[in-house]
Amino acid sequence: MPKKIDIRGVIVQDGDKWIYNWLEITATSPADVRNAIMEAGGDDITVTINSGGGDVQAGQEIYTILRGYTGRVVIQIQSMAASAASVVAMAG
Repeated sequence: MPKKIDIRGVIVQDGDKWIYNWLEITATSPADVRNAIMEAGGDDITVTINSGGGDVQAGQEIYTILRGYTGRVVIQIQSMAASAASVVAMAG
């Protein structure tokens, strides 16, 4: 069974994620994706996206992380993949 990675809420830089956590706002950072990929260990992954976007540089970093993954990457857009999230969606 493929490992599932959720990209939800605002896409933010790693250094800004703590603010969103503190304010209890759903957000995803490149470190979140990097950590999830390390747990996958080369198995197939399914990335589900529901995000209005956010920081385009963080989105580009997530795209690069996913493109560099050795396993199969399947992208599923749950509701929306706008702005920076559309960059992430292109990794599939």
